[in-house]
Amino acid sequence: MVRRSYSRTITAISFAAVALAGIGLPAAAAAQQPAPNCTYETCAFGLAPVWNGLAVTRGISERQIANLGFFWPSDIRPVFADNPAALEAAEEALQTRTIAAVLTDAGLLLLGTGLARAAFQREFDGFSKVLTYTGATSIGLSVPLHFAADGMLSRAVWWHNRRYSR
Repeated sequence: MVRRSYSRTITAISFAAVALAGIGLPAAAAAQQPAPNCTYETCAFGLAPVWNGLAVTRGISERQIANLGFFWPSDIRPVFADNPAALEAAEEALQTRTIAAVLTDAGLLLLGTGLARAAFQREFDGFSKVLTYTGATSIGLSVPLHFAADGMLSRAVWWHNRRYSR
């Protein structure tokens, strides 16, 4: 069942990418202009890896303004609220990362439970193996979803920064 859900997610992402490639710029995104006192150096977003996720930073000072966490993502949508295209990409990133985080957290819990059970019983019996392998599989399934969420967040940052290219 997890495999089917994962396939649907990847298929949906693929279709969305193809659909977005075939359309022009949304009118709202094309109309975005930076504030008069805002320059690329002070207001553009960047991405920085942090121990617990992918941080959205602002300007050359790289001040962290949001974090798309690995274990449970915080809401990054307010950061992109002024740009509809960036907001849409941020929402997709948040949804995908939430699914990935649930898989990661459940996988860590199952893996840890299986290993702890085997250690306490001093025997790696069938149930301990099932718990451990299920946890490892869950973590493995979460990895591509984490990468997909990172890509979507990168697209949101691109949409935000597009206003400084003119």
